[in-house]
Amino acid sequence: MTADNIVLATNSMRTSVATLRKKLSDLKVSVERFDADLVKLEGKFDNVLTQVEIYKAKLEREMGREVRRLEHELALLRKGLPETSTENTSPNELKIASTIAIFDSILRLFSDTATDVRLISEAFLFPAVYERVVAGDQDAYFLTEVPASASLVISRGREYLEWIRTQYDTHLTDPETWADAVDYIREWWANDALPLLYGARDEQWDIDMPLSLPEMLLWRDSPADRPLNFSLIFEGYELYRKHKDAVYDSTGLREFELKHFCNKG
Repeated sequence: MTADNIVLATNSMRTSVATLRKKLSDLKVSVERFDADLVKLEGKFDNVLTQVEIYKAKLEREMGREVRRLEHELALLRKGLPETSTENTSPNELKIASTIAIFDSILRLFSDTATDVRLISEAFLFPAVYERVVAGDQDAYFLTEVPASASLVISRGREYLEWIRTQYDTHLTDPETWADAVDYIREWWANDALPLLYGARDEQWDIDMPLSLPEMLLWRDSPADRPLNFSLIFEGYELYRKHKDAVYDSTGLREFELKHFCNKG
């Protein structure tokens, strides 16, 4: 083989190698684009699943509550007891704002930095109390001043929070932990805290179903979605923000919180 042939063969090999490198580079770019498209598709799929879970949870909660309500009415009929009803009243902005403000303060004072405990508490309080308050058709749910028992509820809540922490290794927003702990939180509010605050127990609390974890995460992480997905709760908090200064004075919340902050310090 002559020197010219060797040079030609070498140049040909170099050209082939360069061509292969270019093809490999193009293939790498194509794979990266495919991965990026796959990630986007997975994101869209996860979002669809989340929305489906939220809709499913809403439907199950509403149907479950209706079944429990009918069972409750049937039990009363069997006992021969008339079903009690509260006369409809017109919603009052200050009463709604006062009640939301009081519950918000109690939640904040007993949960402190335990945001997961507050979130799981709200999962039950939203349908059991807040929605009824904003609907304005059950006057007994309004709180126009801080109940004398509020301090006791806060101290018991802190004790219950400490107990909850001993039961689970994760925060309550872990799906498996939430599924187990939500009934404990629901029972504490329905059987201890709410009866103390209202001076009586409402049997409807046995029927009310807490909001699901996907729903509460949507509430926590997507404020822009609140008016659409949580219309009554959103309306209640808007009234609370609108009348906050007024109700903090009229309900005694300003002095109540100051006392608890001083005691904490």
